[in-house]
Amino acid sequence: MNKPYFLIGFMILLFSLAGCTGTSNHHKASMPEPGTFNAHFGDMDTDGDDQVSWEEFKSHFPEATTDIYQELDLNKDGTVDHDEWHEFKEAHGLKHVE
Repeated sequence: MNKPYFLIGFMILLFSLAGCTGTSNHHKASMPEPGTFNAHFGDMDTDGDDQVSWEEFKSHFPEATTDIYQELDLNKDGTVDHDEWHEFKEAHGLKHVE
């Protein structure tokens, strides 16, 4: 009698774990390894306007593509601000870089 309950419990656990695969839903597009894009916001914001333009981002990450940059720009205003950058880092478990 306990066997069906055990099987049901095991299946629930299995499906729960499958839902926690560790993949991020932060970006719709396919992204390269996020760890390669770990940087201090101030190091990218070379003109000090609290926004990272595509040119600043590309200068800091030469391997970056516009697709990556556009995915980081969550509010689609053409720049990446401090909050968007930290939301990306948090979503991917990246540490604060000094």
